[in-house]
Amino acid sequence: MSVVNNSRISDIELAPQGHLAIEWARRHSPLVDGFLRERLNDGALAGRRVAVVVHLEAKTAFLATVLADAGAEVVVAGSNPHSTRDEIAAALVDRGIEVHSTRGSGYPAWEKDLLAIADTGPEFIIDDGAELTIRMANHRPDLFAELQGVTEQTTTGVSRLVELANRGRLPCPALAANDAACKHLFDNKYGTGQSTIQAVLNLTNMLMAGKDVGILGYGWVGRGIAAHVRALGGTAWVVEVDPVKGLEAFMDGHRVGDLDTVLPVADFVITATGGRRALSRPDFAKMKGGVILANAGHHDLEIDVEALADEAVDFRVVREGIDEYLLGGDRSVLVLANGALVNIAGGLGHPIEIMDLSFAVQGVGCHELARGAVAEGVQVIDGSIDAEIARAKLAFHSISLEDRHAHQEDTIDDLLGPEG
Repeated sequence: MSVVNNSRISDIELAPQGHLAIEWARRHSPLVDGFLRERLNDGALAGRRVAVVVHLEAKTAFLATVLADAGAEVVVAGSNPHSTRDEIAAALVDRGIEVHSTRGSGYPAWEKDLLAIADTGPEFIIDDGAELTIRMANHRPDLFAELQGVTEQTTTGVSRLVELANRGRLPCPALAANDAACKHLFDNKYGTGQSTIQAVLNLTNMLMAGKDVGILGYGWVGRGIAAHVRALGGTAWVVEVDPVKGLEAFMDGHRVGDLDTVLPVADFVITATGGRRALSRPDFAKMKGGVILANAGHHDLEIDVEALADEAVDFRVVREGIDEYLLGGDRSVLVLANGALVNIAGGLGHPIEIMDLSFAVQGVGCHELARGAVAEGVQVIDGSIDAEIARAKLAFHSISLEDRHAHQEDTIDDLLGPEG
C-alpha cells in the first residue's frame, strides 16, 4: 500500500506549501541539519522503526526527514489534535513518510491516529507528553512490550514515564530529553516564553505594556513567560504551590500571590502548570470582566473550558481564535485557542532556533537508544553530549570559549602540602 493511501491527512494538494515551510525550518536549523545528520551517519538507525509524535509543524517535520534520511522507517502523528499544520502533514507524505494527523480532528480521531501509529510497531518513540507511550501501554500491550526506547520532550511526559517505571511497567530505557540542559534551559524558558506572549498578543492585537498578567506555575515555562511579560512592560503576577518557586519569583522581581489575590486584578491569565484544571469552576467568579485566558501547559485541560461553558449563559466567537463566555451581569471571560496550547494552536510554536536545540537533543537521544547506550529506567542524556550540542550551537555563531589551564586548578594538594 502506498504511503499516501496508508496515511490519514487532510489534503495531499497542500504539500507545496508544506515543503516551503520545511525548507525554511531547515535553513535555520544548523544543529539538526549538521550536527545531528553527522551523528546519524553510522547507520545505527538504518531500518529501525521510529515514531515521531510531537506537535506536527515544520520543525518537527524537518526532524522526521533527517531521521528518514539516516535510514529510519519513520511514521508521524501530532501530539495534540489542535496543533497539526495540514500542509506540513501533506509535505511529509509527499516525501514518503507515513502520517496520521489532521488539524482540529477532535479527540476521538486523534486517539485513532495514535493507535494507527502504534500498530506500525515502532521500536523507538520520540514523544511529547508520553501520549503515544501511554496509549501503547494501555491499548497495545504486546507491541508496547517490544519497544526498544523512548525519548520524551516535556515535563509532563517525563513525570508519566517515571510513574510507569515506578510501577514496573516501562519495558525499555527512556531518555528524559526535557531534563537535558540544552532542552529545558532554552526551549521551556526562551521558546515557550517568547512564543506564548507572541501568540497572545497576535491573537488579541493588544499591548502588553501596562497589563497585569497572572501566571500559574513558575517552572521553566512560567519563568520564561514572566520574563517576557516584564520585558514588554507588563506586570507578572505569579501563582505557585511550591514555596521555593514562589520565593524565586519574588526575588526575580515579580508579584506573587494566590488565586484570590491575582485573579481579580489580572487582564490576562496564562496557565503553565503541566497539570489539569489549574483554572476550574470556582475560579471563574473571581476574575474581572473581560479577562483573557490562555494555556501554555501541556494539557488542553489546564483551563476547564467545559466547566466555563456550563457556567456561561451565552457564547460567541468574537475574533478568530478568541471565544467569549458570557457569565451574566455584563461579565465575560475570553479564552484563546479553545484552551489548547496557545503558542501552537494559536501561533507557529517555538522559534526555529530553539527547536533546533531541542530536536538535536531528541535526535541524539534516539540515536543513543538505537546504539544500546542507555541503561534501563528513565535516564538523562550524558552531560558530555549536552556539552557537545551547546558547543556546536556556539560554533555556528562563531563563538569560542576559554580553556581552563592547569595552573588555574584548585586542588586539595595545594592546601595539604607535600606531607599531606
